[in-house]
Amino acid sequence: MNIKSLVLIAALSLPGFAGASSRHDAELALTQAQGALDAAERAGAAEYAMPDLTTARGGMANAAGLAERREWTDSMLASERTTADANLAEARSRQARAEAATQEVEDAVRTLRAELGTGG
Repeated sequence: MNIKSLVLIAALSLPGFAGASSRHDAELALTQAQGALDAAERAGAAEYAMPDLTTARGGMANAAGLAERREWTDSMLASERTTADANLAEARSRQARAEAATQEVEDAVRTLRAELGTGG
């Protein structure tokens, strides 16, 4: 194989690069995007990452609208962006929850140290 063939094979194997040539590909991407959006909501993104969640919800509506118009490639690309936005919302939500839990533990340790210092 020559270099051009290898580059072409590599490029076509990248997700989303070859484009959605069928309805099935677009529907699969929509399903994955909805799953990512649901996961973000379960992770508390409405409380901790609302701007990112709003972006993901808007992207989902856009992807669904494109699918309704049978614009399969654009729908698939919009779904992939939605998945990325939803994953970001989920990650930021989990980070915020972890930071809150860490702060709670640090506060408890500080309180215990103060009690031990004044009680002993």
